[in-house]
Amino acid sequence: MPERKNPNHIVSDTEVYVDPLDSGRIQVVRPVGYQQREVAPLLMISDEALPEMDCNIILNEYKKPNFIEVDIDENNSVIPKNNPELLDGGQVWKYRSEGGLGIAVIPQDTQAFNTIMEVVDPFLPKNEDYTGVNYMTIQAYPEDTFFATHKDDADGKDTGTVIFFLNEDFKGGNLLVNGHTIMGRTGTMVAFNNNTRTYHSVEPIYGGTRYTLCIWFGMFETEIQDESDS
Repeated sequence: MPERKNPNHIVSDTEVYVDPLDSGRIQVVRPVGYQQREVAPLLMISDEALPEMDCNIILNEYKKPNFIEVDIDENNSVIPKNNPELLDGGQVWKYRSEGGLGIAVIPQDTQAFNTIMEVVDPFLPKNEDYTGVNYMTIQAYPEDTFFATHKDDADGKDTGTVIFFLNEDFKGGNLLVNGHTIMGRTGTMVAFNNNTRTYHSVEPIYGGTRYTLCIWFGMFETEIQDESDS
């Protein structure tokens, strides 16, 4: 594997920084002037990357748990109504959002998380924005649902988002990221960084149900400490 450049390396006005990959399905080219600790906006698309068989494995994990009732606290956090211990992990849980979405939360200490990561890992971006998983959900958008334009309400540890389309037998539901319209097909991967500053939305579903795997990435604590010391 080629060596990574010094974390504080700044490219000159004439060079383009190419982030090396461990195994390369996606090559990330940074624009001129990129400084590795002040990351420029990136949008990555890998069309139909994940095989349909693997998408079905992930969909099966969504179908396993039953829906539970939840409350929304003053910080807009979702709290299992009768099972607050689910927030401690150890079990997949699923709820219906106020907007009508079905959302399955996949904690990191579950077999479902391990199964999903084993399936998707070869297709994930290989750069510092996607070092560790902070949060994972499988989301179902039934007919007449959508997600309005927003920026993620996340903490400072979040550095990137990856979305896998798990099916294509629905109408509507295009993903919009900073003005780019993405018509997802089964297995398509979309990744973008700076998710707390990147506008994105989902257009209304006119028929069928749209399923996606959503993964939020961040830095390990050691990396955060390194940044604060620089």
